[in-house]
Amino acid sequence: MEKNPWLHSKDHLIGPFVRIARPQVVEMLAMAGYDFGVLDLEHGGTVNMDDVYTLILAAENRGIKLLARIPGVNEMYIKWLLDLGIGGLQIPHIKTKADAERAVAYAKFHPMGERGLCRFVRAAEFSNIPKEEYITKANSRSIIVLQIEGVEGAENIEEISSVEGVDVIFVGPYDLSQSMGLTGQIWHPDVTAAITRIIDICKSKNIVTGVFTDTPAGIKHWSSLGVKYLNYRIDTEMFLDFAKKSRAELELPTHTG
Repeated sequence: MEKNPWLHSKDHLIGPFVRIARPQVVEMLAMAGYDFGVLDLEHGGTVNMDDVYTLILAAENRGIKLLARIPGVNEMYIKWLLDLGIGGLQIPHIKTKADAERAVAYAKFHPMGERGLCRFVRAAEFSNIPKEEYITKANSRSIIVLQIEGVEGAENIEEISSVEGVDVIFVGPYDLSQSMGLTGQIWHPDVTAAITRIIDICKSKNIVTGVFTDTPAGIKHWSSLGVKYLNYRIDTEMFLDFAKKSRAELELPTHTG
């Protein structure tokens, strides 16, 4: 399978999670210079199925890649989002090679997988794209990001990273720290060593790696180790952070008497 060109368009790709399900948010992320956003359909409960179509349209209009994190290896979500034309899928809690194979099978057409085929969907321009072209190109257009978030997945990374059709191996440091009995200690030496091991193994197999980080120092650290796909912050947290700082800057006069 040919490599997705977007993943290799820059040295580093940076984007936040999106939980505010408004097209204006996606547009503003593009205007701010982010490379992608990841709709969070796993946590938060603020994005529903009816929202996704307009968010995809906003992303395409502004030239930003839109992916979606789904609730595990779920065939319904995978098929539905890919048929809509989402830019990629971020699939959490991958623990074994079998998990990775199942994710790819649901997301790719034959011969790589067994994704349900319908050429009358938006991804095929409602049959405007010739069926042979759609079937041939669909497997390389969608980006499949597998999330390693626990000790079991980290231990099985050699086998997981050998599965054909995986574009990015992504590490969730908070869940990994919890799985290691170090909840929230994402910079604990044992946690960073486990993440670095995953990065090194994937690098040896020429697989793009990704990490979530919520600080500029995190961006600097992981990018220096060769991490290309950098999931940075969350839109709700970004707004709250800015709102608090903006409020704190105000100096209001004090009235006495």
